[in-house]
Amino acid sequence: FILAGCSFLEVKPDPTRYFALTSLPRAGQRARDTAGTNPLAVGIFPIKFPGYLDYQQIVTRISQNRFAIAENDRWAEPLEENFSRVLMQNLSLLLNTDRIVIYPWGKNQQPAYQVQVEVFRFETNAEQVVELWARWRIVDNTKKTSSLKESYLTQRARDKSTEGSVASMSALVSDLSKEIAAAIRALAA
Repeated sequence: FILAGCSFLEVKPDPTRYFALTSLPRAGQRARDTAGTNPLAVGIFPIKFPGYLDYQQIVTRISQNRFAIAENDRWAEPLEENFSRVLMQNLSLLLNTDRIVIYPWGKNQQPAYQVQVEVFRFETNAEQVVELWARWRIVDNTKKTSSLKESYLTQRARDKSTEGSVASMSALVSDLSKEIAAAIRALAA
């Protein structure tokens, strides 16, 4: 009985796994050497997410009106913050500028354009398809909306794991970043 009782006191490993979105890869030394050569300044704010994604656990859409919340798979940081940071890193790379800032920005960092994103859907569904549905706008420094678009992007999860789903989610943020960067380039031309 004493030995059996001790097994209850054993420390069990924590099964929790943490995940984060990742940005586009930098293309080696050349990207580092030319980073920030464009003087264009872009601000990111606000990024809005639906309340059902405001969990530390990863959310999967099971059906149109039902969700599953993973018990052991969690975001390493709040999803909204992770998304904002990755969008900033992607835009910096795509626009070749180190002047991408997330609000609040200082008076000496006033951006020429502000990117606003409202995410309607950003999750994997039961068929292992990752969806990113967002409306985004670019506002110039006179507060006039210069571009208003809606993007609905999908990609099959790379495999049936949470890691595969998160990798596909990162790819969709990259695709959205490319659309936004193209619109900014068109406005700045």
